[in-house]
Amino acid sequence: MKKNQSTPHGCEGREQFCLSNVPLFQSLTTEQMKKIYLLIHHKYYSQGETIYRPFETADSLYMLKSGKVRIYRLSDTGKEQLIRMVDQNEFTGELALFKKGIYEAFAQALTDCCVCAIKHEDFRELLLQYPKISIEMLSTISQRLGASEQQTTWATTETVRDRLLHFLISLVDSTQEEPIVELKMAKKDLASYLGTTSESLSRELARLEKDNIIKKVACGKIKLLALS
Repeated sequence: MKKNQSTPHGCEGREQFCLSNVPLFQSLTTEQMKKIYLLIHHKYYSQGETIYRPFETADSLYMLKSGKVRIYRLSDTGKEQLIRMVDQNEFTGELALFKKGIYEAFAQALTDCCVCAIKHEDFRELLLQYPKISIEMLSTISQRLGASEQQTTWATTETVRDRLLHFLISLVDSTQEEPIVELKMAKKDLASYLGTTSESLSRELARLEKDNIIKKVACGKIKLLALS
């Protein structure tokens, strides 16, 4: 789909609104953020629009000001594999940052999205000027790599039931009194992430609840009874 070139009200704003909530830049001063803000290109994508796709030249780092983006790949047979969701104040497009290359996945706006984009060459200069940004980025990339390896292991060695249960356990916040997790993606997206179908996922959710391992406590929220 063709990218929307207009910038609706709300996609442009004060620099601290665009950068200060992004973990990559929280170590910087206000003056430093103002300098970086001059490098920002504001873009707007309607729900369903493609931000980038495989084989397109990778030239920018995208930071999500508002909305949600899904990153996915397609197999040779056309089967979709969800890689991750990108939420507000997170970034994508970093894999080709240190080399001139192409995007290897699809990035699609799951909702209407306001995006702050920085050209790769500009961002590389920022990494040299502000090493703390490099540290934050490496931390995030390491976490994503770990999640990707875990996802691959689940898909190749475990049943759908085990994949689902391990995924739910991975969402548990140890600081909460009760092990209640929130599914922040649609069922079809969760099924794609776990390498199964929506129908199989629904069956396993029903079985886990029947076996008193989980309990639905609200829309999109599940309590893990086995951890209570």
